[in-house]
Amino acid sequence: MIEMLISLGIFAIVTGFVMANFRTGSQSDELRISAQLVANGIRRVQTSAMAGQTVKFCRDSSTGADGRICSNGGDADCPAGSSCVNDVPSGGYGIHFEATEEGKHTMVSFIDTDGDRLFDPQEEYRREGVSPDIFVSVSGLTPSAPGPALDIVFVPPKPSVFFNAASDEAQAVITLQHRSTLNTKDVTINAVSGQVSAD
Repeated sequence: MIEMLISLGIFAIVTGFVMANFRTGSQSDELRISAQLVANGIRRVQTSAMAGQTVKFCRDSSTGADGRICSNGGDADCPAGSSCVNDVPSGGYGIHFEATEEGKHTMVSFIDTDGDRLFDPQEEYRREGVSPDIFVSVSGLTPSAPGPALDIVFVPPKPSVFFNAASDEAQAVITLQHRSTLNTKDVTINAVSGQVSAD
């Protein structure tokens, strides 16, 4: 009986260690997968700029100024005096991140139709999570001016890279954090080479 109790005790301890290690490994995987998801989102926008992908947006017939995206692809989406065109946006293609409570779980791809190198709600064309689950979110952004947000814009054809409308920053960093472990992982974008890496 004593031997059986000792065996059960040892089994319970070993099982506890295995389960703890499994959960730790699972949390590390959640963070790693999220970093890859963010890196892939940035690369997708970068590829759109390199390929000169056309997008439907409104263009003023008299001034030639570009406006909001045509969500349904027709002139009815545009204000009076504008028509929906299918063209390469002169301002480029961007992706928007926030470290605020409201925005830290999402990344927004946008078309910079007004050429200011910054995200405007009317320019949004895709919104997706920075993680497949709720446990990983954006905890830090560099650079982050103005406010806790980062806009990365790739302007065709090279493409040139802008971080929050500035072209003099060498790199940008998006820091992701796991809610349970508080471990972090960085996604880095190099302005010169255009390389996107998930460390």
